[in-house]
Order: sequence, then structure tokens, then C-alpha cells
Amino acid sequence: MRTRQTLTVGTDRFRVGPWQGMSDVAYLAVGVDPPRPSTEGLRAALDRLAANGFSKVVTAALHPSEAVAFEQTGFTELDRLLVLSHDLVTLDPPRRRLSKGLRVRWARPGERTQALEVDHRAFEQFWQLDRPGLRDAEGATPARRFRVVAHGADVLGYAVTGRAGRQGFLQRLAADPDHFGKGIGSALVLDSLRWADRHGVRRMLVNTQFENQRARELYEQLGFRSTSTYLVVLTRTLP
Repeated sequence: MRTRQTLTVGTDRFRVGPWQGMSDVAYLAVGVDPPRPSTEGLRAALDRLAANGFSKVVTAALHPSEAVAFEQTGFTELDRLLVLSHDLVTLDPPRRRLSKGLRVRWARPGERTQALEVDHRAFEQFWQLDRPGLRDAEGATPARRFRVVAHGADVLGYAVTGRAGRQGFLQRLAADPDHFGKGIGSALVLDSLRWADRHGVRRMLVNTQFENQRARELYEQLGFRSTSTYLVVLTRTLP
């Protein structure tokens, strides 16, 4: 199994594949329908991953209600993510200026490679996206867009934003740490909020690590507020 694919076990559906391109660590995400897998379906999925040579599995971020079957089959918590929410009903975001020569625009063909390079500079290894992970982020919602902050032909930051009905999601945000202080992250977040607002979205959600103080401060300065909801990333060894 070299790429991510949909695995169907009875009525359960999973998104599976290598984690960060590793041959021995698998990625496992829950399908949309049903959102909570059965323990039987999950055990069968784990058996298939083990048969494909994986010795460990890491899940996508899960709501605690989705994690029950995983915990019943031996998964333990690897990390926990804070969920922040922005009410767009009375959206009046501040205007933030980018440094001279930078602009927000649509990603051009071929620029996802540069975006992933930024991603790898912005995040520690565990949280870095590979190309399949980026495709999953783009395909997670019915409507989405991919925007970058660029200086000429150089990509210095990017954002993947999605929406489903009146719910919006800031799926991924990364800014080059070598250009911190130039307004890149703020510009991308505000661009996402305005796009969501134009399309009738009433609430935007984003998640980040509890200890990522810089990200939390950025989101809170732009109108996001912490919620009581959290997500968990789980792991276990195989078989």
C-alpha cells in the first residue's frame, strides 16, 4: 500500500495509507458515513494494515465520540487538539497589511510543492503534511479553495479553507517561519474568513495543538474563541 485509499469493511469506511510516506507507519481516518466505526470493522481494518506490512498506526484527529471504538481496540492518546470557533454572523475583521511586495492569490499549478516545503519549515515533523495529506485536506469538504501568499514566484505561506453548508473549516494554515512578522498568517486567515462569509458560512472552525501558543494568539487576535470541544490523535502498534 503506497498511497492513501478508501478501505470498506462492511458498512464501515476508512481512509488508509502510509503516514508521512513511512513504510511501517499507517495513517487511519474515519469515513464520513458512518462517522463512528464499529469495533469489528476497525479490527478488520487493522488486520489488513498489518497484512500490508505496517507495524504501527496513527489516526487522523478524532472527536471524542468517534474515538470510542478505537479506545476499545487498544488505541491510546498521542496528542490532543484545541478547537477554536469564529462567529461570522457579525464579521468585521480587522484590516492587516502584508509587507511590501507580498500578496494573497490563488495557488498556481505546481505550487503545491512549494507549499509543502513551507509546511515542513513551519511544523515539527510529526505534524508535517505530505502530498497525500494535503490532498486529503483539500478533499475534506464539498467546497474548498487553496490560497497562497507569494513574493513573485516564491510561496511564503498557504491556506486550505473548506465549507459544508453554513459550516466553514480552516483546514490548514502554514507560514514560512523565516518571514515571521510580515503579516502572512493574518492575511491568509482574514482571506479565508471573508470567503466563507461571502458564501453564507455562519461559523468557522480551526484546530491547533494546545501548546502552540503562537497559533492560538494569531487566531484569537482575529476573532476566534476557544471552545470546550477538543480532538484527539490516537496510536497503537500492530497487530
